[in-house]
Amino acid sequence: MAPASCLMDDRQVNVKNRLSPFWKLNLAGWAVYGLTVYISFLPVLSDEGSPFRLLEIKGVRVVIGFALSLALREIYRKLWSKNPSLRLLALVAVLCSVAFGIAWLCAAQSYAWARNPQTFALHPLPRYTREALDYSYVLFGWSACYFGIKYWRDREQQKERALRADALANQAQIKMLRYQLNPHFLFNALNSIRASIDENPQSARHLVTEFSEFLRYSLSKTDASLVSLREEIEAMKSYLAIEKIRFDDRLEVLFDIEPLAMNCELPCFLLHPLIDNAIKHGLGNDQLPMTIKITGRAKGNHLTVEIANTGRWRESIEQDDTRIGLENIRSRLNQIYPQRSSFHVSEDGGWVRARIEIQSNGREQ
Repeated sequence: MAPASCLMDDRQVNVKNRLSPFWKLNLAGWAVYGLTVYISFLPVLSDEGSPFRLLEIKGVRVVIGFALSLALREIYRKLWSKNPSLRLLALVAVLCSVAFGIAWLCAAQSYAWARNPQTFALHPLPRYTREALDYSYVLFGWSACYFGIKYWRDREQQKERALRADALANQAQIKMLRYQLNPHFLFNALNSIRASIDENPQSARHLVTEFSEFLRYSLSKTDASLVSLREEIEAMKSYLAIEKIRFDDRLEVLFDIEPLAMNCELPCFLLHPLIDNAIKHGLGNDQLPMTIKITGRAKGNHLTVEIANTGRWRESIEQDDTRIGLENIRSRLNQIYPQRSSFHVSEDGGWVRARIEIQSNGREQ
């Protein structure tokens, strides 16, 4: 018997865990409503008969109301997904409450007739009007609670996403600063500057300028979550100018950015790990010089940015820092643009392409 009892307990726990907040609140609300109605009619028990008869009548009333609330929910969910105005929500709630209040009255009367057709009698119209209004008030109160809770939950989810996005941005910034200012990058940049001082002083001055611009961008964007694509591209140009000096003819960089795309916003330092990965892994291929092509397109509120490099994608390279960097990009996009962004890496015709797509506004459905 013990195993069977444990199995039943486990099933009860699983059912409880599967109940969504809506079902828990809806069941609890209608239970409280039914208890309140039953208690309020106890003083006039003689009109209804025995306590069990009163319990049956009010129980049927609650069941009908509960079923109608489920139908209302489906209507309201479709309406809510279209991001309606407050005025439209109120209008639909009033109309649906009145219509469903009348349906509630008809269902209750139909039950009374079906239970005992011989004693069933029609009441005067004013009484039916009052009962229909009573039912409508109940459903309108239910509608107000539904939209209120829905609005509150959406606000809480937005706050939670914002907090997560800030946390991810801060983590990404720390990783990027460590990534950008690691000894190899500093030593290579400084060595390139030192080598250029005697050979080409003008190039050395240019390299120092690019180096300082990139460091300024790295340090000044600690608290910024979004930047324009123009700012991000300028910082990446400074970074690539340093790498171009380092790798000389083995690296070629191409930019193809639409003017309209330059003003679009995206999370700061979103492109840097992709460009760095392209250099790190692209130069490991036999095809030289390696070419990096950065493309930006904008159509309406839709931004597409692609970092492509010549070479082949190797599954083995998606490890450690590379894998963490790619996962961080996906996480930041999902938090800042939920269901309105995508990121994927593919290989096509001798090119490895990392594509980011962002829809800058809209509402999560």
